[in-house]
Amino acid sequence: MQELTDSLEAAFEEHGYGLGEVSVNRNRVRIAVRDPEASAGELRGIVHDAVDAEEVLGLDVTTESASGGDEVVTVVSFRYRG
Repeated sequence: MQELTDSLEAAFEEHGYGLGEVSVNRNRVRIAVRDPEASAGELRGIVHDAVDAEEVLGLDVTTESASGGDEVVTVVSFRYRG
């Protein structure tokens, strides 16, 4: 899974997004993007460029409060079937 997270981190950073964290728990990938105004369509495209679309299930893009509510981040999550 380290190769997967490294690939995703590189892809998001290449597009100019700062990341809070990239984590995997039971094949559930979670990427915290430090841009509350990020385009969901662009974020989905970045994931599909970095990971084969057939290995991505249930891709979701949401926003949530982080750091005790001081910061809002965009969270990209999906199940990895690879």
